[in-house]
Amino acid sequence: MRTAIEGGAVGTGRGEIAIELRRRFRASPDRVFRAWTEPSALRKWWSPPGWTAGKIEIDLRPGGAYRIEMSRSGGDDRVGVCGEFLEVAPPRRLVYTWTWESAFAGMGPTLVTVEFESVPDGTLVILRHEKFVDLGLRHLHRTGWIAACNRLDQMVTPTGELYRHLAG
Repeated sequence: MRTAIEGGAVGTGRGEIAIELRRRFRASPDRVFRAWTEPSALRKWWSPPGWTAGKIEIDLRPGGAYRIEMSRSGGDDRVGVCGEFLEVAPPRRLVYTWTWESAFAGMGPTLVTVEFESVPDGTLVILRHEKFVDLGLRHLHRTGWIAACNRLDQMVTPTGELYRHLAG
């Protein structure tokens, strides 16, 4: 199964900039959805190299809030991302706002939509992150999402640690 990420920048026609990525995972939609939404699973794949996941809070319901904190290993740098779930339809779809704390000063709230489609041998994730007003920020987030999906793939594949965790 091909696991490469496809997609890139997408214009919305309203002066905003969006990212749309498509990625296949060799795991069921339920397993990938749970990895995306359970704090114990997020802790294992969310943070980039050199960062450690901190407090993770998820109230997985429309109107519920989430907050994910990270700190730089060996340093005092701490950042977080938080927002509100607008749509929660396990294991098919998530829509939520995205706001950085202590990072990307001046960047307003953005919107993330994640769809989990069942395909032969796994799940196709379609991720759309929109409402960027700066191409540089869009590029940084695209790079971050690709790296995060690579880490997630390592965790949800049948040989991954998270696979065994979510199987129970």
